[in-house]
Amino acid sequence: MSGLRARATAWFRPASLLIVPVLEAEPEVAAWLGQDRVDFDGVPLHVTVMYPFLPARSIDAAAEAAVAELAGDVSPFAFALTRVGRFPGVHYLAPDPAGQFAALTGLVQHLWPACQPYGGVYDTVIPHVTVALGDSPPADLAALERRLPIGATADELWLLDQTSRGWVTRRRFPLGESAAEVQVAGQG
Repeated sequence: MSGLRARATAWFRPASLLIVPVLEAEPEVAAWLGQDRVDFDGVPLHVTVMYPFLPARSIDAAAEAAVAELAGDVSPFAFALTRVGRFPGVHYLAPDPAGQFAALTGLVQHLWPACQPYGGVYDTVIPHVTVALGDSPPADLAALERRLPIGATADELWLLDQTSRGWVTRRRFPLGESAAEVQVAGQG
């Protein structure tokens, strides 16, 4: 989708996105790219849990509470980014193990059956951390591979809203904490 068309869509029908951020990878990926930091239109390095999620304008307190409850029922888990992979137009790092990310996507689909990963375009969703877009990588992939493995912990689920200026983090939900614990922590 062209930049202008994407901005127009964001204005009229803004989407939302659920991710597990993978901030531990940013120093290595940024160094590989020769940049200070990495983000994609406001989205940090991450594994997508659900895109599109709900229309951004339809997310209310009840929907946020349901996401908080879902996140609270999932224990944080460790993983590593262990190899470089490629889809058409995408270069990525593969998390290992990947099953817990797929399980998170399944939980979201169970609660919101209308949500289909990537709009149902793909038969199988492969958890991944996008590091570059385009057919040709912006830097030597072998150099990135030498930086692996990168250890990380999935300990939060982030809800982002699409805006005409990019993506904005709406709320962060800690994994493994009940909604009551999150509310008390937020009051303190």
